[in-house]
Amino acid sequence: MPNTYESPVNRLDTQHDGTEHLAVNNTLYRRFSTLISLEFHRWFRKYNRYFGRCVPISEHVVVKKGLFVHLTEAATMIFVAKNTSIPVPRVYCAFVHKNIAHIVMERIQGDPLSSAWKKLSKEDLESILSQLRGMLQELREIKPPPNTGVESCVGGSLQDPRMTRSYPRFGPFKTIQDFHFWLRGGLEIEDFPNGIPNPQTDHDWDDFQELVEKQKRPWPASVFTHGDLNPTNILVRGNKVVGIIDWEVGGWYPPYWEYTSACYLHVEEWRNTVPKFLEPYPEEFRMETLRQRWWGEI
Repeated sequence: MPNTYESPVNRLDTQHDGTEHLAVNNTLYRRFSTLISLEFHRWFRKYNRYFGRCVPISEHVVVKKGLFVHLTEAATMIFVAKNTSIPVPRVYCAFVHKNIAHIVMERIQGDPLSSAWKKLSKEDLESILSQLRGMLQELREIKPPPNTGVESCVGGSLQDPRMTRSYPRFGPFKTIQDFHFWLRGGLEIEDFPNGIPNPQTDHDWDDFQELVEKQKRPWPASVFTHGDLNPTNILVRGNKVVGIIDWEVGGWYPPYWEYTSACYLHVEEWRNTVPKFLEPYPEEFRMETLRQRWWGEI
């Protein structure tokens, strides 16, 4: 494939513009107490001021902060809590201070599934996967507002650290086809009347045509998606799922996106487990694999 890489436009300084309405319980007392607690922990725990993503300030409260944290994540957790029974952290406060978003939320007591995995019996693991299947079905059954494309729960931009052309956010897109057009760098079949120059394999041209044709076809409505399901973001106690965390990527995406995103973790045991709690999309997974190979993302 030709090199269509474009350096991402740095929008770090402006990403919070117009997000004042997404602040939660943004009172002077809550801001002050949060900042004082963080300063205390900075001195005594030596966390990094700008890149320490989650800072526990008590047994039951954690603050997520950093250059790439956005108030949309707080809005997403509130949205999911309101529309499903999925256990997500309760948001106590969310605000921007010195162009850094701070989300004060519940610190759910549980072990990451990645840590508990080897200790679980077959029956316990099956129970956890059954719970996940029900939770994600509930998430996917949320009815999107009219004319929803690929966007956050508040109709705004999205964030995914795996997307190298977003710095730090991308979208929103009016349609799934617009999202796909952006994902493939704006390329169309018509841009290559003589085929792809310098193909790496004999199948590149056929694969590219297949990719574009699949991406441009009519798609079902977007579904609400976590977007980063992996064993570290699923908290368990015993055989019970007690929390799904890290909703920074969450939003309205194509129906296949949850499955293909969950399969990005290159651990065979996990990839073999994903179809047990998510509907498989093998054709779309192949489509995404081709895109990632050519565009070097994720």
